[in-house]
Amino acid sequence: MSVWENKDRMLEYRNHGNHAKAMRIARRIGDEFDAVHWDADTIPSWEEAKIRLHQKYGRKLDQNKR
Repeated sequence: MSVWENKDRMLEYRNHGNHAKAMRIARRIGDEFDAVHWDADTIPSWEEAKIRLHQKYGRKLDQNKR
């Protein structure tokens, strides 16, 4: 999980430098790279982030990995 001041700063990081290079490589070697984002006044818990990710992509949430 990463938390950003605003969407513009997040996109600047995501689209440039080492992160962009790593994501190009990751797409070739893995098939389960997903993201979800939302605006909030507080940083979400890992549990909330996992639930939103699974809701967005429709995967069944494994109760043993919560």
